Amino acid sequence: MNPRTLIRAALVAASFVFVATNGAFANEAVSKFYGSYVGSGKAEVLDRTEQEVRDLDVTIESFKDDGFTIQWITVVRGANGAWTGDDVKRREVTENFIPVEDKKNVFVLAPKGGLFQKSELPNPLLGDAVRWAAIDGNDMTIYSLAISETGGSELQVYRRSLTEKGMDIRFMRLQDEDVKVRMSGKLVRTQ
Repeated sequence: MNPRTLIRAALVAASFVFVATNGAFANEAVSKFYGSYVGSGKAEVLDRTEQEVRDLDVTIESFKDDGFTIQWITVVRGANGAWTGDDVKRREVTENFIPVEDKKNVFVLAPKGGLFQKSELPNPLLGDAVRWAAIDGNDMTIYSLAISETGGSELQVYRRSLTEKGMDIRFMRLQDEDVKVRMSGKLVRTQ
């Protein structure tokens, strides 16, 4: 897909993220993704013309009534694929998604808050990323759109596709209209 078209589509989709949410259209489409998956992938870092080996760990489980929690751990290996060294990076993310009202199989990042805190949605103008997920058949795609300090955009797209043994994953990070990182990998279901 053309990066310009992808950014336009993301901006249009982001416009509905701020609507009130409930379980109106949530269904069992997400439950087939529940489980734990491990594997690896290769990423092309286009502005540095180099490849990175990444170890991937993904867990998807139920959240509240009709939402889901996704946790992923990415370990970017060091030079020559080494697991040790100063250049090894680890990133862990856990996010909860709830269904969007009147949008079948579309989920928005659950507002943060708690018993003694006001729940708040992300504010892109304050640097928060807007995140949402869409399920289409065996594909779960999570989008993350942020406004950079210079007013440009950063869009990250994570597409996880179920397979017989687990899932394939594709990732792309764009800044404005330029693709900065592309990654693909294969994961097996461990439970």
